[in-house]
Amino acid sequence: MNPSHILRAAVFALAVVFFPLRGICKDIAGMEAKLQMLTDGRDKVSLLIDLGEYYCSRDHQKALLYLQDALVQSTNMGYWEGVAGSLLWQGWTFYYKDEYAMAMQYLQQARHLYEELDDTDGLAYVYLATGIIHRITGNHLMAIQDYQKIIALSELSGNMENQTTGFFSLGGFYNERGEPEQALAYLMQALALAKQTGNASHKSTILVNIGVAYEQLNNLDSALIFMNKGLRVRTELESVRGIASSNYNIGGLLIKMNQPLQAIEKLEKAVEGFSLLDDDTGICVSVIQLAQAWHLAEKYDKALDYAEAALDIARKINNPELIKNVLNVLAQINSSINKHDLAYAYLLTHNKIHDSLTEANREQLIRELEIQFQTARKASEIQILKGKNEIQRKNTMLISASSAALVVILLLVIILMRQKTRGITRKNKLFEQEKTIHEQKEALREQEQQMMHEKLEAKNRELAAKALEMTRVNEVISSMIEKLEAYSKENQKNDKHTHYISGIISGLETQLKNNSWSEFEKVFKQIHSGFYQKLLNICPDLSPAEIKVAAFLKLNLNTKEIAAISYKSESGIKSTRYRLRKKLGLMSDDSLIPFLMKL
Repeated sequence: MNPSHILRAAVFALAVVFFPLRGICKDIAGMEAKLQMLTDGRDKVSLLIDLGEYYCSRDHQKALLYLQDALVQSTNMGYWEGVAGSLLWQGWTFYYKDEYAMAMQYLQQARHLYEELDDTDGLAYVYLATGIIHRITGNHLMAIQDYQKIIALSELSGNMENQTTGFFSLGGFYNERGEPEQALAYLMQALALAKQTGNASHKSTILVNIGVAYEQLNNLDSALIFMNKGLRVRTELESVRGIASSNYNIGGLLIKMNQPLQAIEKLEKAVEGFSLLDDDTGICVSVIQLAQAWHLAEKYDKALDYAEAALDIARKINNPELIKNVLNVLAQINSSINKHDLAYAYLLTHNKIHDSLTEANREQLIRELEIQFQTARKASEIQILKGKNEIQRKNTMLISASSAALVVILLLVIILMRQKTRGITRKNKLFEQEKTIHEQKEALREQEQQMMHEKLEAKNRELAAKALEMTRVNEVISSMIEKLEAYSKENQKNDKHTHYISGIISGLETQLKNNSWSEFEKVFKQIHSGFYQKLLNICPDLSPAEIKVAAFLKLNLNTKEIAAISYKSESGIKSTRYRLRKKLGLMSDDSLIPFLMKL
């Protein structure tokens, strides 16, 4: 296993949570008590948003209750800053719930509102969230653009904390990409800003990420110095997640420095911290490192216990990357204790998962290149639009100058304009008359459309009535056929009568089958002339029987009625319906009739 891969993933997953919070008051109990005393208003909305922000990474359900209450109250009073804030932190809450599609919906709504309100700080928080989501989902180009927008907006507003966030996010991104030199350039800028603002939470996270960059550069002593600095700040802040994250990072670094016992001490503290947070991912990556540390210390039984425990957790949270890494550790440990067959089996499974993830990454790279191409093309289009806008601006200036000259001329000919007033009045009246005629035409067209709709409905009712009438006629004929058959049976001795009656029955059945459909089809084509063509365009291989049943179903006739009209059994009609539904690719019989009625 390559420890740096897990290290980068852990820093990204665990460190970023400090940056959304704006340093709100930690007296949450007092804030919640104050909330009960406030009536509806902007102060209550602000307090609801602050509480939602606090709980967004801690208690998702509680956060959403507060934020949705804030959204309703803000909307009712037209307090758009409150609406934007509630949407923003609902987006963050769904991010922490790993529901990225839902998070993006709320964040996009918040972005539109903040743009209308010209709130650069609010936009910075939106772009931070969308950047993180793009980063997680592999859309690296969009992530970089979002982080750069944070820096640009923060420079405009003079918000140094948000500017720190932008530089840190870019540094963390390049750390994750395995480009430590570029990461250090951004992280050092972020650290300088954090020292100016005095934000200890920002400072601690930046220090840890600088340590990660030095670790990737194999400058392990410098890495340990920066990581320990970050741990000291987080300990002063009493940040459980931050302390756990730092202990995890330092533990992995000590393994690289061949100090397994010191690493075990740090990693056990990391597991303890992540357990308090109920963070399975943090626990899993820490336990993997513990297995490595015990392996390095040649305590193979303990190493196996920790590795197997890590595998159980990785499977529980269904994380293929972690499963792959644990399998590699198990292969190494079993190889060390001469269980080569078992080690080989673990390695085969590891390689299979690795190949699958590599293929997925390759596909993601192709998608990213496609996005880059589309972005470049869009940039070209934007440049063309800018040129057009510049031409339009010059034209506007020319028109303004011409307008000024025209005003002077108009002042000189004002007397002539008075004489033309009557003409203008007549034109205005003519315009009003044309407007009235246009409105009348519109009303007439609407009436015609309504009449056509009513006429179609009447024809549909007429066709349905015709179908029902055919049903009744068919039933009468069927009844006559049954009586003739019964009479024929009673007079079987008279061959002449029997033969004559059989001929009548056969004629009735033939006439019934032919006339029922041809009479119905004639009327149906007059009303729904394009139905058959649309149906065959969708599924050209429909049989005549299936087309007939489709026509009857369009009129919402039931199976019994269709059987009576088409002179087939109900089971036969049901079979035809089943084949028709399958050929049209519909999932259930309930969806067949609505589908046909729309054609």
